[in-house]
Amino acid sequence: MTDRSLPLARAAAGLLLALSAIALSGCTASSASYAVLDRDAEPADTVPDGVIEQDSGDVADLSSARFVGEHSGSSVWLLRGVEPSTVCVLAYLDESEWGMGCGGERGPVEMSGPAGHFTTVPDDYPTPDGATRISDNVYALSP
Repeated sequence: MTDRSLPLARAAAGLLLALSAIALSGCTASSASYAVLDRDAEPADTVPDGVIEQDSGDVADLSSARFVGEHSGSSVWLLRGVEPSTVCVLAYLDESEWGMGCGGERGPVEMSGPAGHFTTVPDDYPTPDGATRISDNVYALSP
């Protein structure tokens, strides 16, 4: 290396370091937030035994479940998915009529079945058209 190339190499290394820091901070800033999942667990957050018995645990982390409310006789929970950056909505009418849907945390995740039609949305996401609010992050949709 010549005396002139050393400052150029240092400047290039500094620029590369700064760009890497910006890129990495962009990854963390893009993750969606769900206030209901950030609160401490309470006894009501435990999903029904029928779900625990039938669910293999390979899609949703049942220990992350947070009860968000009821709609038309169905109890509804929001959960973290097993895969990174996923969320799930669980609707439970009874042991034979329940369902769960999971998807990416950055946008709405819909679930429809015998226990109802529901969607999840991240914090500060617009209310879905024609939806009934169950919690900040979960809405019931008309069939």
